[in-house]
Amino acid sequence: MYNRAHKNRLNFIFSIFISLLVLLLIRIAYLQLALSHNLARLAKKQHAAVIELQPKRGTIYDRNMCPLAISLNLDSVYANAREIKDKENVARMLSPILNLSEDFLLERLTRDKGFIWLKRKLTPTESARVKALCIKGIELVKEPKRFYPNDSLASHVIGYVGMDDKGLEGLELFYDEYLKGTPGYRATLRDARRRPIASFEYEYFPPMDGFDLVLTIDEVIQHIAEREIERAMKEAKPIGACIIIMDPRTGDILALSNRPTYGLNSFSKEPFEKKRNRAVTDMFEPGSTFKIVTAAAALENKVADLNDKFFCENGEYKIAGHILHDHRPHGWLTFRQVIEKSSNIGTVKVAQILGPSELYKFIKKFGFGELTEIDLPGEVPGFVRSPSLWSKLSIGAIPMGQEITITPVQLACAISAIANNGNLVRPRIVRAVQDKRGEVIKSFEPTVVRGILSEETAAMMKDILSGVVTDGTGRLAEVEGYRVAGKTGTSQKIEPNGTYSHSRFIASFIGFAPVDDPRIAVVVILDEPKPFYFGGVVAAPVFKRVTQSVLRYLEIKPQRLMQVKRAIESVED
Repeated sequence: MYNRAHKNRLNFIFSIFISLLVLLLIRIAYLQLALSHNLARLAKKQHAAVIELQPKRGTIYDRNMCPLAISLNLDSVYANAREIKDKENVARMLSPILNLSEDFLLERLTRDKGFIWLKRKLTPTESARVKALCIKGIELVKEPKRFYPNDSLASHVIGYVGMDDKGLEGLELFYDEYLKGTPGYRATLRDARRRPIASFEYEYFPPMDGFDLVLTIDEVIQHIAEREIERAMKEAKPIGACIIIMDPRTGDILALSNRPTYGLNSFSKEPFEKKRNRAVTDMFEPGSTFKIVTAAAALENKVADLNDKFFCENGEYKIAGHILHDHRPHGWLTFRQVIEKSSNIGTVKVAQILGPSELYKFIKKFGFGELTEIDLPGEVPGFVRSPSLWSKLSIGAIPMGQEITITPVQLACAISAIANNGNLVRPRIVRAVQDKRGEVIKSFEPTVVRGILSEETAAMMKDILSGVVTDGTGRLAEVEGYRVAGKTGTSQKIEPNGTYSHSRFIASFIGFAPVDDPRIAVVVILDEPKPFYFGGVVAAPVFKRVTQSVLRYLEIKPQRLMQVKRAIESVED
């Protein structure tokens, strides 16, 4: 009986072992057949390391290939928290070097992770000090950092990038797809401590660096604009300002400067107000600079001639129950003098003959109320109403630059159309996209949007606007040795209650030079200058200094010297 019981126990134990073996075989078969793919993938994930390789962002150059934005490779520091034993001591050593609090570092070091950023894009000094510590678990890796050699120069044009090298403003944002490049990767194996084994690298895909931008901006001309706008801020004390310098023949923006401004290398510390590109985002009533549209439309439609006379009512003119004033009383003035003296009454009388529909047509022809399509983010079209929405007073307001809003870049295009004999050109700020070898990937050619004036009308407008400088409201814009043309503007800002302000003004001056062969068109806008606010008083001198410096830089000889030279040559012949 004992043997039988013993035998039964052995059989029972044997059965259990057989059952467990069968279950184990079933489990092994299940793992091999059903889960093999997932397990292999998991193993590969644990032992394989795929390291992303960041591309180098493209360089931004001015028109003469001077770098305005470049990328540098800087060290970033990270931690493998699992390898760090004395975390408190490591946090204490790194805190003064990285300028980070011990609590912040300790919180990151106590995470159960193999990779944690501590600080990215260190200065060379910070990097050297971290390396000198030789702390196990603290590693450095190269990352690109954007650097702007001239800091605030053309800041509103160039823009900036974030910590991840993605464009956030200006051309950095607008052309981010070209500039950023394509990341690569390196695949290798890791040991049991998850450390890459360089000798077991099995796949490598190099990053593709970003393309470069070549701008129309001229660094020297931009410096001139920055210098003069800074001087204007000190002398006229406006709350803001804008200068645009443009080649009227091609639409090339040679310089664009705003105030307030900010440093590109410290953009994160600057308030948003300083980063606004007033040239394309700010709308304002242009005031008397808009009279170039009314005058050009009248000449093109032949409703007035240069010598036609208009009675300017000695400074007071009633229209739709409202009294319109001139800044100083005038009697009879020729059409030329109406623009030279900037008579509101004379301009409105011309517009009444022209009619709302024809005036509106030319407003649209000049590009107001629509985007210029400049390659900068944030552009607004301004505000222009169709004649069906005009009030009885509108014909007395719009011709002299009220009840309409425009942007500085639109004004630059408008004055350029007169300078280049009647063509509205698209403003251009990027000439080409090219690779590191200088091969052009994409070029941007000068574009004529449409013809808006005949050469005859453009010639008469040049004659009138040169008279504004020699005999009219723009005398302070005269540049010795050169014949220049321009128009002054002084507009009242709108108060919160909807009425025109009597204490806040926008002073402006637009013009071009030399008149016979215009090489530059210049727009100067000063927002709320004080105590003087007339465009001919505060903006015209800025135009003069800018124009004089740029013409000298472009080596355009004074016209009077050229005339003397031609006279001498004719006598010798």
